[in-house]
Amino acid sequence: MEKTDSIVLRMQGISKRFAAIQALDNVHFELKKGEVHALLGENGAGKSTFLNIMSGAYKQDAGTIEIDNEEVEFKNPYAAKQHGIAKVHQELQLIPEMTVAQNIFLGNEPTNQFGAVDFKLMEEKADEMLKKLEADFPSRTITKKLSTAQMQMVEIAKALLFNFNVLALDEPTASLTTREIKQLFRMVQKLKEQGKAIIYISHRLEEIFEICDRATVFRDGKYVDTVNVADITKDDLVRMMVGRDISNEFFNKQTKMTNEVVLEVQNLSNGTNYKDISLQLHKGEILGLSGLVGAGRTELVRAIFGADKFRQGKVFVNGKEKRIRCPKDAIRAGIMLIPEDRKLQGFVGTLTNSANVAMSNLDKYTHIGVINYKKLKEKVSEITDILDVHPKNNDILTGRLSGGNQQKIVVAKALNIEPEILILDEPTRGIDVNAKREIHQLIKNLANSGKSIIVISSELPEILCLSDRVIIMYEGKITGEIQGKEATENDIMKYAMGGN
Repeated sequence: MEKTDSIVLRMQGISKRFAAIQALDNVHFELKKGEVHALLGENGAGKSTFLNIMSGAYKQDAGTIEIDNEEVEFKNPYAAKQHGIAKVHQELQLIPEMTVAQNIFLGNEPTNQFGAVDFKLMEEKADEMLKKLEADFPSRTITKKLSTAQMQMVEIAKALLFNFNVLALDEPTASLTTREIKQLFRMVQKLKEQGKAIIYISHRLEEIFEICDRATVFRDGKYVDTVNVADITKDDLVRMMVGRDISNEFFNKQTKMTNEVVLEVQNLSNGTNYKDISLQLHKGEILGLSGLVGAGRTELVRAIFGADKFRQGKVFVNGKEKRIRCPKDAIRAGIMLIPEDRKLQGFVGTLTNSANVAMSNLDKYTHIGVINYKKLKEKVSEITDILDVHPKNNDILTGRLSGGNQQKIVVAKALNIEPEILILDEPTRGIDVNAKREIHQLIKNLANSGKSIIVISSELPEILCLSDRVIIMYEGKITGEIQGKEATENDIMKYAMGGN
């Protein structure tokens, strides 16, 4: 490879194996000073493993790492930080009860002449770092009071403490509002102007074209190519990521819905997040629930599922009123929720796929207190085969799967109770373009089999692609309802911003 002073990070011939899984196979990557470089690939392509090697969390089996054309070896994350490598994880690693300054300097607190922590100096230095990032909050702020975007600023300020030259951002916009995304992009641009090099991971390809200079693509643990973003199209990137053209693999939006009402909500309110909500869901229908972050969509479906309480209103299933006081009541009524945060609420990472899928309906496999593991594993294999979960081994810990396959396990857990009504909250958040297509096809197949589906998504193309009908919420109220075949992004956004 060409030697150039502008290259701040070069990784060559990187390989890494975990037992029988070859996570990375002879990949290479170059990062230039002052560029934003996208690292792309499907879930399971090796991106996370690559970043963990770069940041010192893993040791590569083969290959070399060079910083400013000098070969280095990272024995741990601290060694990587000492060489100017920083990473902001998708799951932010801050202590909510501490102040911003305490989080920034955690483990590196300045001390006075008596050996005690110098809080005044610590806050002054933290405020200086926040000022460089154009943050709008002081370092004395308790971290849990910050928005997700502000917490990301704190993570980046932590990196500034080590005077980083390379910063990796892993899915930084996954939980951000549109305004917060713009704020993040301004911050990234400012860092770029300061000569910092940014590695940017996102499954939202429109962001790649807005903020990135170059892109490197991995597929199945192998290097595919590095390209200038200005020279390619979205379809080109997708083709590189999945190895084929999927632009024509989308399907007709219309399902085999009927006029039969299977779920009806009347005047549901909790007094704060949603007010006087009434809606109907038909058999075989995919109902899209759209709105901006904070519109009350998640709170509404959690109430329907019994995860949160509501103050007033009624829920009817197949024409009969149901008293839903907890998730168990909802499951008995044939309702299942796939939650917004799969890692926190959807599965247990330290359990196997079999255990995670079976836990939703363990009584099915139990007789006089004894679990029939043969029956359990057969049923779990049947469901995971339908969903095409990889690897084909249900004894693997779910926490070790890619994001897309973890989401399939959460869906499998829901299908294990054989619900008639399935609610999916942000079903494709943080998963790649091919896994997203598979989840979309699964939702469509479930609807065509007679299941009734509610889908919450912050991605308007997803709502438009899937929905037979779209209900839009704004500040806890329904502001619009549009038939799917007539819906446009402009119409949805008009209602989502309070229009009528």
